[in-house]
Amino acid sequence: MEEATWNSLEVVKVIISFITPLIGGIIAWRLARIGKEVERRQWADRKIIEKRLEIYEKLVPALNDLYCFYLYVGNWKELTPPEIIKHKRMLDKNFHIYAHLFEQDILSAYNSFIHHCFSTYTGMGQDAKLKSDPAKRAKHMPGWKTEWNEWFIPEQATSLDELRKSYDGLLALFKSELALQPK
Repeated sequence: MEEATWNSLEVVKVIISFITPLIGGIIAWRLARIGKEVERRQWADRKIIEKRLEIYEKLVPALNDLYCFYLYVGNWKELTPPEIIKHKRMLDKNFHIYAHLFEQDILSAYNSFIHHCFSTYTGMGQDAKLKSDPAKRAKHMPGWKTEWNEWFIPEQATSLDELRKSYDGLLALFKSELALQPK
């Protein structure tokens, strides 16, 4: 009887000595796969952040020009209505192209900001109209052209507080999408 127990014990030892490296190998293989998946995700996340930063660098200067133009600060005197419309077209195109690269609804935040700056859909083939008073601008801008007056809708002049809020909200979305830490 002792001999049979001893033989069973030896069989169990042999089985365990065979299974242990096999289980260790399976665990190592799974950990390597998990490590590669984590590495792949980090690489993809890094590439997305880089692309978002590239988009930020391309779009925010034009957004800032609109902001300055409407608030009469910074370089607003250097910006003409045709340049502002050109900025809007570029921004519209790029926000619609790249909105899918952002997790949050950045397009809605952009549209909110643009709504405060422009009256859109003013007629087929017509440019958006600037929600501002051209008389104020003409008074302070050297080289004002009277034909620019038709690009404005002064009676719809936007609330500067609302404009600031929509601009700040849009930039806050950019900041969160770029994973920048708050100060």
